Amino acid sequence: MLDRTTPPPVRPFGHLTLPSMERIVLPNGIVLNVYSHAHQDVAQLYVLTPGGVVDADGSPMAAMLTSVMLDGSKAYPDSTLSDLFDYNGAKITPSITDHYTGLSLRTLNSRWSDVLPAFTDMLFAPQLSEHAVDISRRRMAHGADVAMQRVEFKAKKAIRQLAYGPTNPKAVMTTPELVLSTTRDDLVAWHQRLYSDSLAGMELFLSGRITPAMVDDVARIFGSLTVDPSRLHKPLIVPFEPTAPAREFVLSPGALQSAIEVAIPTIPRSHPDYIMLRCAVVALGGYFGSRLMANIREDKGYTYGIQAGLLGSPEGTVMHIHTSADNAYVEGVLTEIRAEIERLYTGDFTPDELDRLRKYLMSDLAQNLDTAFTITSCHILERVSFTGPDYFSRQFDTINSITPQSLADVARRHLPLDKLIIAVAGDKC
Repeated sequence: MLDRTTPPPVRPFGHLTLPSMERIVLPNGIVLNVYSHAHQDVAQLYVLTPGGVVDADGSPMAAMLTSVMLDGSKAYPDSTLSDLFDYNGAKITPSITDHYTGLSLRTLNSRWSDVLPAFTDMLFAPQLSEHAVDISRRRMAHGADVAMQRVEFKAKKAIRQLAYGPTNPKAVMTTPELVLSTTRDDLVAWHQRLYSDSLAGMELFLSGRITPAMVDDVARIFGSLTVDPSRLHKPLIVPFEPTAPAREFVLSPGALQSAIEVAIPTIPRSHPDYIMLRCAVVALGGYFGSRLMANIREDKGYTYGIQAGLLGSPEGTVMHIHTSADNAYVEGVLTEIRAEIERLYTGDFTPDELDRLRKYLMSDLAQNLDTAFTITSCHILERVSFTGPDYFSRQFDTINSITPQSLADVARRHLPLDKLIIAVAGDKC
């Protein structure tokens, strides 16, 4: 009989290794990565193409395209396309990063032959009708109009312009005017770039319980495409031009709370200190037991929650903190944020805090190995973040090497308070 009175033993993780994917180069040069390891008969095909939000110069067309594509294709016109996916229980999920666009098909193996032709027809022969464009445009414009009224939007807009530079594509915020000015021709041109011009840079990720026949299906369809490497667009890399130090207040009359955004420009993701810096930022505000949460939420009661993270890209990286608080507590929150960053410099980590941090980071890393899909996501992340194929192993090694001194050193070097950028949106208290 199972003994439920005695808790199971707790032991540290062993060595964590990211499984490799089988790499197949199709005759036209498109790369197909395959990872077959699953308990259920389910599969995912992820299509990754160069071209993201930055390459679209911040235009909302990058986010609009997939919803318009789902409205119908040449062989599956109008609602028959989305109806087919719904009927077969297939899930289509877009993902857009700074320099890549991804589109995934997740389906039961028993429905593979029904949904794969529709998925590929949607990719390469969408209708992109004016009616579908208009519906997507109005829906997105309404969402942008609602978002613009919130103090979080106003503070985020201010911090992006200060941290990235006012003309940087990453500083562009979606507004109703920007959405409504997007035309069908814009979407047609963007689709051309992603699914015609960028075929030379296309990469496919097939994972789940994969059969040889499924690999053959993907290789046959995508391997027959005509690829012209000379048409491939290079990523649009626009270096950041931060205004630091800086502080901006955006008045929002009647707001009961203020949105607080804090940033520090720091090292790029390619820097050898990046992963250790990420560990220090997690200790600062990256999980529920972090220092910012313990101080500003639990001790002072200024806010319900506060988060810190690194926003890394090829252009550069920003350490970012965001929270909301009563208007009267804004200065108190900012004072404590500064104090906690300064405290990182001292390296005053207790053994308990360091153990808790290491366990959180290692658990967070280990959960990427849960399923075939999460393992594939790690491989995709290495492509879209420009980190290289050894990023997972470098994270494992860095987490195991954490010491109070290493965290303090990296914080002192790369989180200087004289580069602090602050944006607050709210009502005057």
